[in-house]
Amino acid sequence: MTYAGFLLLFVVPPLVIAALGCRGALRRGGWRPIAALLVIVYATATPWDSAAVAGGLWGFDPQRILGVRLFGLPIEELSFFGLQTLLTSIWVRHRLGGAS
Repeated sequence: MTYAGFLLLFVVPPLVIAALGCRGALRRGGWRPIAALLVIVYATATPWDSAAVAGGLWGFDPQRILGVRLFGLPIEELSFFGLQTLLTSIWVRHRLGGAS
C-alpha cells in the first residue's frame, strides 16, 4: 500500500465524518484554535522529521510515495501531520460539546 493510499483509506474518511458532525461549531469560529494548532504542529514536527530523515533515523520507500518532497519529507508525511491534527482536534471539539 502507498502512503497516499493509507491516508485516503484510514485518515480521510474519519476526518470527513468528524468534520460533518461538527460543522456547525466550525462555522461559528471553532476552526480558529484548530488553525493555531496546525501552525504549531507544522512548526515543530517538520524540523524534527526532516532532521530525523536527513540523519538516517528513518526513511520512506520511494516505491510507496508520490516522490514530491518538501523540506526533505514526502508530501504524504506533511499531509499526515495536518490530517491527523485536524481529525484529532475536530473529534476533541465534538466530544467537549462543540457539535452543531
